[in-house]
Amino acid sequence: MVLIHIICDSQKQAADIVDFLIDEKLMLNPLVSSKLLHKQLKNGQKKSFKQTIVMGTTKALLFNKINQNIKGKFPNNTPLVYAMPIIYMDEAQSEDLRLSTERV
Repeated sequence: MVLIHIICDSQKQAADIVDFLIDEKLMLNPLVSSKLLHKQLKNGQKKSFKQTIVMGTTKALLFNKINQNIKGKFPNNTPLVYAMPIIYMDEAQSEDLRLSTERV
């Protein structure tokens, strides 16, 4: 099991991603937050801009499928996608995740 983070440039992009992840049973209980402020240093200048993060749990074996789907749907503005392993999870929640997401 992993916790996926998807860093989007807009609320709309995040909503579109969440919709297809749920429809395709690729993620369980996604959470969307727009409180992210990204800072970057370019050419000696600091730039700040807002981003939206999507977080949700899924099976580790679905990561590549999720990543490829996102790249295919957003080829010009591909969000950053990464996953962190879930070390411990409540047994009932783990079972719900196994049953509610795509079989692999």
